[in-house]
Amino acid sequence: MFSTMNFGLFCGMPLEPNGYRVAIAGAGPAGLIAAGNLACRGYHVEVFDKMPRPGGLLQFGIPEYRIPTPRIEEAVDRLAEDYGVVFNLRTKVVGSLEDPAGPAHDEGDVFVTATRSLADLRRDFHAVLLSTGSWRSRRMNVPGENLDGVYSGLEYLFPLRAAHCQPDEVCPPDLARRKVVVIGAGLSAVDAAQTALLAGADQVSLFYRRTIAEAPAGMHEIKHLTAKGCAWYELAMPTAIRGADRVEGVEFVQCSLGEPDESGRRCPIPDKEHKQAVDADVVICAVGELPTLPDAAALDMKRTRKGGSRWPRMTMLDGVFAAGDCLTGPSKIGWALTGGLEAARSIRRWLRHVVRHP
Repeated sequence: MFSTMNFGLFCGMPLEPNGYRVAIAGAGPAGLIAAGNLACRGYHVEVFDKMPRPGGLLQFGIPEYRIPTPRIEEAVDRLAEDYGVVFNLRTKVVGSLEDPAGPAHDEGDVFVTATRSLADLRRDFHAVLLSTGSWRSRRMNVPGENLDGVYSGLEYLFPLRAAHCQPDEVCPPDLARRKVVVIGAGLSAVDAAQTALLAGADQVSLFYRRTIAEAPAGMHEIKHLTAKGCAWYELAMPTAIRGADRVEGVEFVQCSLGEPDESGRRCPIPDKEHKQAVDADVVICAVGELPTLPDAAALDMKRTRKGGSRWPRMTMLDGVFAAGDCLTGPSKIGWALTGGLEAARSIRRWLRHVVRHP
């Protein structure tokens, strides 16, 4: 996907320190490119991330065949060695009013050994950038979703990349000789299906409630996957996961497409009279992820996205900015990088015009 990576984009020799301190919560693409942009211009930058290595979902969610680990690590090493970015790993930034342990259901929390509150960062730094990503899987809310053998997209993909860091705590499921159903048509669903094929699954099927033309991953990705042997079911909406103690199959209904919804795509209309079922040993519900933020209510991301502050990407908390998936929801890497650069520019302008020079 990338021949090289450089989070210090457009930067030559770093400028002399200017005295400003910026904290970045989250070491995904948005946070890393913001770190490079700011550190290059003389800001002292510290990055806080709950994982044992920087990279976010680049490192721990996207399969190795898309982005090889060495490319990420080389780019991160440059940030530390050439630009002086300080990384505080296994450290989760939590809300000032939350339980210090943070939400227990987020993927990756198994690695956390320390916490810092958002209030602490606001006290100790001149500005804070939140780029904490989307580490919480969206639920389908259908019967049988809690059966043994049902995984979210993150629950399946995350251990594949994280097991080498802490093998006793993170164990990827074995899909060899299994019948696997993947629900969704975004890149996470495509990655889950392709990885299941590579893992030796006997049969992999991909279910989507719209058509291939509306698939978020794009028609090319779906066709590439079906050419490798994945079965494609479009206009198919799962209504239940069958089984007593563990997965035995998936029930679904056929859909037609109605008028466009808020996303601009035509809305699927289920035909409850047209029910079908397929056998399955494993179900991967890759239907999206939710932003994970400290003090989400106070930040008010809905207003932030609409430009609630005069400073682009500043949240409703003074001096706290946001970028990447925690602001936009899951998106493409290029958008996260663009958002990180925009946030870094806004932070620089805000510090220059509002905050007294240290």
